[in-house]
Amino acid sequence: MENNDQVQLIIPTSSHYEEVAQTTIAHLGLRSGFSLKEIENLRAVMKSTTDMFFSIHEWEKPLHINFLFSLKKMHVTVTSQTTRTVDNIIEPITEFKNFVSPRVSELVVNIEKSWVVFEVQATDETS
Repeated sequence: MENNDQVQLIIPTSSHYEEVAQTTIAHLGLRSGFSLKEIENLRAVMKSTTDMFFSIHEWEKPLHINFLFSLKKMHVTVTSQTTRTVDNIIEPITEFKNFVSPRVSELVVNIEKSWVVFEVQATDETS
């Protein structure tokens, strides 16, 4: 894999579809050269991301998930494509950031635009 590849996924904001996002990120992580331990980390980060979006009922638009990946690197953007500003969501956002921040190399959360961007890089470990 020399260049970046891109996959876009659109899922309803329903917990019935969170496994689709987790399976997608796991498969792309495998293609990108992530270890099995790192793939489980990717699945956990994606589950936390979808759970956070699903818990904020004002963001009840379909989730648009964009995976940009290359060898040992993945950049993921998740958005609900809404223009509504949301109040009283500090707790779910804080819990999300606390869980995800140590597991990714970069995390940006934009509450006003209802999107999350994270980047993960694989290590050279093969476990």
